[in-house]
Amino acid sequence: MLDKPAQCIGCSLYLKGKGFVPDEVVPNPDYVIMAEAPGSTEVTEGRPLIGKAGFVLREWIMKAVPQIQLAYEQKKVSLCNVLRCQPPEIQGRPYPKGQEKLLAEVHCKQYLNLGNAHTVIMCGESPQRFFFSPELEAEDATDRMLGHELKGVMGRLGRIYSREGRKWVFAPHPAYVLRQPVFTQHAQEAFKIATGQDTWVEPVMVQW
Repeated sequence: MLDKPAQCIGCSLYLKGKGFVPDEVVPNPDYVIMAEAPGSTEVTEGRPLIGKAGFVLREWIMKAVPQIQLAYEQKKVSLCNVLRCQPPEIQGRPYPKGQEKLLAEVHCKQYLNLGNAHTVIMCGESPQRFFFSPELEAEDATDRMLGHELKGVMGRLGRIYSREGRKWVFAPHPAYVLRQPVFTQHAQEAFKIATGQDTWVEPVMVQW
């Protein structure tokens, strides 16, 4: 297990979070796969996405998308997390909430290195809101005003945003797919969309 570097001092998780897991950033990435936070296996080994969720990512998802699998084999895929230590569980979920969450995410931003990647695949709620919080909060507010259910990760599946010369793609977290294997194909489709192999059209509400 790696100790936290001095740069972590002052983080809201400095004393609570376990270990330190740096991102695996390749020199010239085409893709960045962004997850939430390391688990116990990642903390033990000091590498991101090598536990059960990492197995799902590599074996169930990436192998079904040849373009990303090839990029991974050619060391063109960076593996990253929003947080770099393992947070304690809160209500059964290993991710902080409220002000503690915001402070930890801001502090960990110093480690973020997307390189020259043209595509970032955001796996799960936390990275999606980390990068696009204002847009998603506005969407949530609109849904509430209209009396609609909030979309959540699966409601944003395959969505693409363009910003800073990159393509940002919304996908489910591999850990979610591990718990709900029925959504394996949905995750594969999101990754295919990231490569331009497939498109996902969101339903349009028509007023009659």
